[in-house]
Amino acid sequence: MVLAVTLTSVASAQSRAASTAGLNAVLARGWTALASGDMNTAAATAQAAMAEYPHSVAALALAVEVAIARGGAPGGLDAYERWLGNRRLDAAHVLRRIATVHLHEIARRREAGAAQVEALKFLVEDGDPEILARLAGGPASPLEVQLLASTGDERAVQALVQQLHTAPNKSATIDALAESRSPQAAAALVRLLSDTHDEIRASAAEALGEVGVPEAIAYLTPLLQDERFPVRLAAAKALYRLGDDSGLGLLESLLLSEHSAFRIAAAEALSVRPGGAWQAVARELTADPDEMVRLKAAELLAPYDRDLARQVVDGLRQSENPAVREEAGRVITERIAADFATLRHLLRDRDPLTGVRAAGRILELTR
Repeated sequence: MVLAVTLTSVASAQSRAASTAGLNAVLARGWTALASGDMNTAAATAQAAMAEYPHSVAALALAVEVAIARGGAPGGLDAYERWLGNRRLDAAHVLRRIATVHLHEIARRREAGAAQVEALKFLVEDGDPEILARLAGGPASPLEVQLLASTGDERAVQALVQQLHTAPNKSATIDALAESRSPQAAAALVRLLSDTHDEIRASAAEALGEVGVPEAIAYLTPLLQDERFPVRLAAAKALYRLGDDSGLGLLESLLLSEHSAFRIAAAEALSVRPGGAWQAVARELTADPDEMVRLKAAELLAPYDRDLARQVVDGLRQSENPAVREEAGRVITERIAADFATLRHLLRDRDPLTGVRAAGRILELTR
């Protein structure tokens, strides 16, 4: 009896080894044909591999790559979803490949636009070797300088610091410095806290909160007495983010304001720490008449009440206001969608920016 079981086990192992060897041989032929540009052979080989080994993710990867070569990311997604069928589990690394190709296709477009900017940003954040190699050769545009700075590249940060002296619109440069999280950026932002323009002082204060340098607290605290309310609010938000409660009284008083814009601003500032009264305020504001207030409230609540947030955002995606629709697309991809089925659907969205953000979210979830 023991001998029979042993012989059966050996035979089973030999069968599996033969099957694996056969699959590897088929895949090798397919990849070789694809690399040489013989699309007909590559497609036929991929189809045969999928038919003989329907559960093989390796066979799927070949079939999707052939589909991408023929029809770009949409073709790859079509092939992937045909394989997926009624399966409940996605092949994450194959879906990641499709998302990466989608971002590259948008990034290579000749016309510059928000979708292209976002695609480049997601690829940089993902450490995409092709994009980083291109940037390493020397950024050719202000956008590329900002993207490189977001990776923490000190030369790019220094270039942005120098731009502060000449840029007609300092806001974009300040935002880019905030994303860099660089101490070098913090020093430049501190200098802007004494700018004569209150909007620059406010932007610099918020950016310092984003950079996260505790030494900035001493420079931010005096701004709680600034003559301009937006500057006081920005300082309070930044200080709270840095762990200093000097401006907490202002933020808590705004939670009780009769103006929903002030209440949601305070809730957003306080949301950097879990718990507290801000969640109740945000929940109430999901029914506010102002669509942007409802959207921000839903975004803040997404980590705590995904169902409510999705309900609010789904409704706002039908808004007559294009700006609201665009922001709703951002919120659902970046804050709410956490399953591949939803993200695959959003990859096909007719709004290019929503598709790009869905691809970026897929990269984030599969790192």
